[in-house]
Formats: sequence, C-alpha cells, structure tokens
Amino acid sequence: MFVEDLKNDFYNVLLGNRVLLLVHYDVDAICTCKILQGLFKCDNISYTLVPVGGIAELKQAYLENNEEIKYVCLVNCGGTIDLVDILQPEEDVVFFVLDCHKPTDVCNVYSDGQVRLVYKDEEEKIPNFDDIFRDDEDEEEEDPGGGREGLEARVERRRARRAWEERRDTLMFNYTQFSYYGKPSALVALELSWRVSRLGAREAWAGAVAGAAHEAWGLRGAAACLLDAALLTRARSRTTDNDDGHQSVELVLEKDAPLPLYRWWSLESALKHSPSIGPFLKLHSLAGVSRLRQLLADMGFPLQQARQAYRSMDVELRRGLLEALETAGARLGLRDVSRTAYILRRAHAPPLSALDAVYATAALLEHETIPRSEGFQLALSALDLESENESLRLGIQSAQRSLEAVARLVNATLSARALHLAGPFTYFIIHEGTPEAAWVCGPVWLGVAARWAADAAGARALVASAPLDNQRCIMLGVPPRRQEPANLFGAAFSQAAAKSGVSVSLDHVDSSVVTLPTAQRAQFLDALTALLADT
Repeated sequence: MFVEDLKNDFYNVLLGNRVLLLVHYDVDAICTCKILQGLFKCDNISYTLVPVGGIAELKQAYLENNEEIKYVCLVNCGGTIDLVDILQPEEDVVFFVLDCHKPTDVCNVYSDGQVRLVYKDEEEKIPNFDDIFRDDEDEEEEDPGGGREGLEARVERRRARRAWEERRDTLMFNYTQFSYYGKPSALVALELSWRVSRLGAREAWAGAVAGAAHEAWGLRGAAACLLDAALLTRARSRTTDNDDGHQSVELVLEKDAPLPLYRWWSLESALKHSPSIGPFLKLHSLAGVSRLRQLLADMGFPLQQARQAYRSMDVELRRGLLEALETAGARLGLRDVSRTAYILRRAHAPPLSALDAVYATAALLEHETIPRSEGFQLALSALDLESENESLRLGIQSAQRSLEAVARLVNATLSARALHLAGPFTYFIIHEGTPEAAWVCGPVWLGVAARWAADAAGARALVASAPLDNQRCIMLGVPPRRQEPANLFGAAFSQAAAKSGVSVSLDHVDSSVVTLPTAQRAQFLDALTALLADT
C-alpha cells in the first residue's frame, strides 16, 4: 500500500520506536540516509543502520537485526521484490519502503499494510488489483453438479480462467518488461524534512547531490529531473545556515560546465575525462586529439593554461570559462556543454558542485582498495558541509583515478575495435588482467564506461562485462542515452538465463545488473542475442 501522508503515516509512526534502517550502496541511497539520520537525531529516534548490496544481503541483514524490531525502513532496496515472501517477517512487523527502482512489485503495492510504500510515482502504470489477483475458492466450493449442464459449466469456467490468465500475463509483461528509475529517494526524504520543519542546508545539499546523480548517470530524463527538484528550488532560501547558526553555507543554483571535478583538476584533464563531452571528442582516434586542441583554441585557452591546475589558471580565463565553452562547443557540434547545477559555497573553501560530490561519493562506494562497508561510512561523511572534509578529498582523488581508468578503457576498446555488434545491441568485454579492471568491477563505474562507449559508438543499447574474480564476472546493460531511460535488459537477462541454462545471479536490486560464471558468458550472450533479435 502507498503512504498518503508522509508526516503522519510514515514519520510519526516511527517516533518513539526503534527502527532498522537498510540502505543500498548507491549515491541516492547515501543522500537519503544522510537526511533520515538528521531527522532521527533531532527527534531521538533510535535506529540500527545496515548497508546492503543485494537481495541476499538484504535478507541476511534482516535476519541478523530483526530482534525486537517492529519497523523497518528500506532505502533503494526491497521495492521491486515481494518483501513478505522473501523475508518471512512476523505479522506485526511493518516495512516502509523508499525505493527509486521501478517497477514496484505488485505484491508490495497491494499489501494490506505490512508493506508501506512511502512514495507513489505517477509514471507507474500499476495494473488494477482485480486484473492480476483472483480468488477461486468460492468457485471451487460451488459444485455445478453432474450431467451435461454441469460439464458445460466446468468447461466454461476453465475457459474463462484461461482467458483471465492470458490477460494477466499480458498486463504483467507490459508492466515489468522495462526497468527504470523514479524520483530520487533523497528528494522524497527532503519533502519529509520540509513537512516536519527540519529542512536545513545539510538536507538540501544531500537532495541536490541525489538529483545530480540521477541526471549524471542518465537515470532520468531532463524534464523529469527538473520536476523532481521543484521543492529543492523553492526551499533554497531556507538553506543558508549551518547547524551553528552562522551564515557560512549557501546553496546556489547557477549555470555550470558539465565537467567532473574541473575545479580540482586541470581544464584539459576535465575535458578528456568528462563522460558527457569525452565521447563526442572521440579521443580514441588521432582526430580526437586534434579536436580537443581545436576546442581549447576556439575557447581561447593556451595549452599551458589548460594543463595546469584550475586554481592556478589566469583569473580572467576562469571567469570566462563557461561562455567560452558554450561558444566553442556550439561551433564543434558538442551537446550539453552547460547545465544548471547546484553549487555549495562555504566560507574559506572553494565552491563545490553537486556533480563533483556525486563522483566523489560514488568513488568511495566503489573504491579500489577500501572495503565497501568502510566506503559507505566515508561516503556519508563526504556529504558533511565542513570546509575541511578529508572524506570528500579522498573521494575526489579516487574519482579522478577512476575516471582516468574509464577513459583509458573505453578509448582502448574503441581504438582496438573491440566493441562488438550483436543484433539489436553492442557489447564489450573487459578481460581479466586488463589494468583498468580493478576500477570498473562495480556497477557504478562499469555503467559510466558503458554509457561512454554507447555515446561514442552511436545510438544502440550496450552491454558491458568485467571480471569480479577468477571465476565470475559482472554484466550490465544500458539503454540508448538519448532516448527514454527505460531499460529492457532486466527482463531480457532473466529470460536469457532461463533459456540458456546459465547459472546467472539476479541478486542485484537493479535488474539490469547480473553476475554469472565467466566460462558461461559467451553462451549467455548468444542466448541474449537470439532473444532480443526475435523481439
């Protein structure tokens, strides 16, 4: 069932109770957790926080922490699976689900109250209850009797049931064939903080980062991202103070260059490693290098200036960066060379864009050496507003290395013509022993590499795979970026696994991400190609 009133039907229910908070490893979930932690601290709500990476970890976390717990809050996990069936909870346990992964499982939607969905996305076309659930107990109890009339009644009843089952299967197929992302969970939590009069700079900043993550990863269309951030835009006037009451933090909305970490990098490095501009420069070719230098020349930036740290550049060049990039980008036919972005301005600290915080947080979650549970805590700390934030600095450094690895990997793949065409989609495989494999073995950075390659190669959907260890690999699929961000690979992976007999793990909360034995990857790709070629 859906929660109608965020304050009374969700937050007020938690007051005075201990809460089990299960949070997925992604940027939006981290931002949502940050907002909820602030609310819980204000109202003395005790909670147990457990990060989870998949359905198996979700089940284990619940089993290990459900003692004397009556309220469970799930962030970006649990919405797409039948929670009651998988977790087998006691009847008095209530699950509050705040999950941007869609479509929502219909058993959660029509739960009698044990599963409560905190937000209803108007984009979801949920089938009616009577069209997908049917109670045949009364029919079985009614005996049509013997004779010809009774036989005809039974035959007619079976025919009607088969027709109803066919309609239900068609409805469920149409409902579940595409996976997609709804409104960022952090922006729903931000609305809750507004309603309970707890909205401050920390909450607004977390919401801005979550919205920027959905836009940067291409999870939501541009119009949807704009509508999602409507409350954040209205609330900025109330987010200029930090907790000690000093006017030292301000969240502003302004045009900015879509260059990741350029304030912490050189301009040339930011252009070369930008997932939104790099693909169109086609740096895997000699012409791409010339195109980059032509872009800098058209902008009026000498190579000496472009290659030094941004903070050391000439002040006039820094001030005219955005205008120069827009003018030169239009001349070269580059798209998305500027965008409206949230910038955090703090005393005695350089401006921090929400996009930079997205990459820093993602890098901590999928750090090359830091354990994932530790990276989760560092990612939470990176969202703090303090000007001296060691976690943020660590995340920025890791994000720079990860973006460099992604750029090298994609450029090497394209230059070696290792991007293969398989019917309606293309794919590339990162083999074990590849130097960049350690950086892109998680869904975030592998997804960045996949979208980069898809943009550079054309408008086709793309599948990418990377090794996890000596025996297993990860595989994910991304839709064409310039189209609606509905992803058909979730359902396709499931069907291909069933037809091929490959032991594919569908444990990830995003159905378009799977793991499978490396030895069976070719067999699985053949089955996927045959399946999608028939659709």
